[in-house]
Amino acid sequence: MKILLVQPTTLMGDGTPRKTKRRWIMGMTLPYVAALTPQDFQVELVDDRCQEVDFSGDYNLVGITVTSDTANRAYQISARFRHRGIPVVMGGFHASLCPEEALEHADAIVVGEAEYVWEPLLRDLQAGRLKGVYQASRLHDLKALPPPRYELLDKSSYRFLFYPVQTSRGCPFRCKFCEVPQVYGGVYRFRPLGEVVEEVRAVKNRRLQFVDDNLTADREYAKALFEALIPLNVKWSGLWTINTPRDEELLELAARSGCFHVNIGIESVSQNGLNAIDKRQNQVRDFKRMLGALREKGIFFSLNFLFGLDGESKDIFDSTLGFLEEVKAPMAFFNIVTPRKGTRLREELEKEGRMIKSELQWHLGPTCMFLPENMSPQEVETGLWRTYQSFYSLRSIAKRLLLPPNGYLAQALPSNLIFLWAVKRRIDPVDFY
Repeated sequence: MKILLVQPTTLMGDGTPRKTKRRWIMGMTLPYVAALTPQDFQVELVDDRCQEVDFSGDYNLVGITVTSDTANRAYQISARFRHRGIPVVMGGFHASLCPEEALEHADAIVVGEAEYVWEPLLRDLQAGRLKGVYQASRLHDLKALPPPRYELLDKSSYRFLFYPVQTSRGCPFRCKFCEVPQVYGGVYRFRPLGEVVEEVRAVKNRRLQFVDDNLTADREYAKALFEALIPLNVKWSGLWTINTPRDEELLELAARSGCFHVNIGIESVSQNGLNAIDKRQNQVRDFKRMLGALREKGIFFSLNFLFGLDGESKDIFDSTLGFLEEVKAPMAFFNIVTPRKGTRLREELEKEGRMIKSELQWHLGPTCMFLPENMSPQEVETGLWRTYQSFYSLRSIAKRLLLPPNGYLAQALPSNLIFLWAVKRRIDPVDFY
């Protein structure tokens, strides 16, 4: 039997799919699901962003991974295959958080993790008894996971070949806006260290992207991981919290193990804003010291911010820019907090009658879907683009990277110039990924 696995793209404002020649980095979901597939099935992978879906293909099943921003495109793809009588199964965070909605557009859905249900689903397909919902009765212990089948990907579709590796799942924190604690129940698990190291050894490319939601949530495990990576001569990127540099030994091991970039969800330079989304583990008073520690170790960093939070006032945009220039941040991404279905933030806003838009997928670029506490939706959207355009202006780039030249110049300047071009055209830099 033949299976097509699809990663959908997002939609433009007119409802047409957003297409580019290449993405910057590859994802892990499709190759990993392919690895879970029994050998008596033939598997094809397609990244809808930079490749064409063969809607006339002779497939026995189409599997689509769905996030909130790709859901409507996923539904478009599904409709075309189902019209031909080809069954479609959907999985991913959006299908897990909005199962009733997803099931309206698919013959079956996978809720939560796939390890315990993917092969039974395929056997049901063979027997002609596909069920509507497949959900494991327990979380996986993350032991003996198969290595993703990256050989099935078209490598020419990705600008930077950083091979994704996962060491853990979940996050111990419960921020209101985040889907991770909802999907994983607030449970943080990690893989056996030896299995991670063997997977890294097997990857021919020495550049890695750790796709963990919070790479350093268990600091002792992270230390052991970084120590094991030192003799492997790899370069890696990952996501961790702003608080990671509090542990000097952990930071030293990260630098020695080949860390060349970390992405950090600061979210806001307003403590009131952070408290409003239950991200009290982030303390604004410590941000400059934490980022200074990264700079001392020569670790390149990018920062994520959310606008529209309760507790923030209209000066949040200027405050954010002032902070970023003071710490000479090499890269930053700005977004409007998205109250995704299934999150605590969405539930609260709906209860308060503050939701004004429900279909973010139809909008190109950051959209304010609700009524903020101290600003209008339009003020948030305007402020976001003004912040982007100011941060990625020639003046700001020069001030952050060139006056005086710093260790981030070679790594940051190309992307800063590309993002300068993008934001002038109101293209969200996140879209490059």
